[in-house]
Amino acid sequence: MRRAKSGITGLFYGIRPELIAAVAALLVAAIVGYVLAGQIIAPKPRVIKAIMGLSVLVAAFILPNRYAIAFLLFVIPFPQNTTIGSTTVIFAYIIFSFWLVKMALGYERRPVLSGLEWPLIIIVLLYILSFVKVLPEHERYAIASFRTLISSLLIFYLVLNLIRTKKDIQFVLNALIASFAVVAFVAMIELWAPGYAKHLGFLHIKGGTGMEGVRLGSVFGDYEMFAEYLAIFIPILLVRIVSEKIFLRQIIWFPLMAGAIMLLIGTATRGAFLSLIVGMIYLTWISRRILNFQKFLPVIIIAAVAFYISSILLSQFTDSASLFARLGKTKIVGGMPDTRARVWAESWELVKESPWIGHGPWYPTGVDERNVRQSFPHNLFLFTAYCIGVPGAVIFLVPFIMALRRSYLAAKRFAVERSEFAFTVVILSSTLVIFLVDEIKICFLRYDQTQHFTWTMLALLTASSRIAIQIADERDRARSVARMKAIEEGNGASDHE
Repeated sequence: MRRAKSGITGLFYGIRPELIAAVAALLVAAIVGYVLAGQIIAPKPRVIKAIMGLSVLVAAFILPNRYAIAFLLFVIPFPQNTTIGSTTVIFAYIIFSFWLVKMALGYERRPVLSGLEWPLIIIVLLYILSFVKVLPEHERYAIASFRTLISSLLIFYLVLNLIRTKKDIQFVLNALIASFAVVAFVAMIELWAPGYAKHLGFLHIKGGTGMEGVRLGSVFGDYEMFAEYLAIFIPILLVRIVSEKIFLRQIIWFPLMAGAIMLLIGTATRGAFLSLIVGMIYLTWISRRILNFQKFLPVIIIAAVAFYISSILLSQFTDSASLFARLGKTKIVGGMPDTRARVWAESWELVKESPWIGHGPWYPTGVDERNVRQSFPHNLFLFTAYCIGVPGAVIFLVPFIMALRRSYLAAKRFAVERSEFAFTVVILSSTLVIFLVDEIKICFLRYDQTQHFTWTMLALLTASSRIAIQIADERDRARSVARMKAIEEGNGASDHE
């Protein structure tokens, strides 16, 4: 007979945790409803923001961790600035802390590691070391940039530990695709109804306007980073169409992919377009054994038609810059693209001022103290070399190269069957190729949401590669056991004879 527990523990003894969570949720909902009702009469923005923040905080603790992470991934493109960092940064720290608490209480599984720990630890240490070179006037920005890096790594490990099965991979992809659909819808408003886009100021919509025309930036506020985002999602949507066995479901994905193609043209970004081509070539090559070309070629033709029609519509009915005109004007200056030759050379000169430990985790732009115009280097290696030194820039690339190698091995071993999981493994490998090629002429570290999205995709790639390799190993072991059993049975039959 169990002994009854006393005190506070005895009060809740025998009550299911789900019941406690439900009661807490109802209590919070009642308080939030009461406060918000009062705000209708005399609204105070700070009170509303505080109560909504409290609601998110409670929901993140009460809901299963997978839904809290799904919410976090959905809102990555829509950060709101606060005095202590963007909302996504805050959510990352809160949800990660709750995950640790739940894990300590036994509600979450034991953590898994990525296998990328040693370069990640070195990168963090190099960021900390680089603070010795931060100027006093840049210290606040450097701390904010470092805080964003840490929050990105927290998201990386949250996603990595969420994904344990094939279904988990699709769960994360669905959250990202849902977020992408909203981003694409907002971009369509910016493209076709720019007057209405002005009313969405809280989303920080900002494109670029120059002599060549308007270039879409959507919620990223940067047409180059938005183009990279689109280039990564186009093959994901393409594979969803190819792997879908029910035609009516395919129809759902076609408009989304066609819209992504139109928006990519609307950014008029050459680098992302060429990176997409490289990624698609890699995708076709690595999946050649499982790709149903009778199904794949019509999809490619439809995509090409969508590309052609989109180009005509944009040139005739919008003020968008022409992607093809910009491609035709491309020139090479000193072995570099004409739009990068100056900034790359200037950035390298800045790197040489402190080549070993860098200048700190902040890249200032504008006119510096020497009255010299300082622009972003438009290159991942140069950006990180300026911040944490040339050795740090080399090490910063190591996790991505390691992940690419693992994803290639996983795709090579697992791409032997026509299944949604097999297609997902190869597509995620190709998205990393697109990213690495595009980062030659841009840098994702410029913005919070691009950092969070990049580390999310890296975690998704790492976890899917791990699962694919585990499944391939189990399959190989099963085949080996079956082969040995067949040999033993054959030898036994021979001995009997």
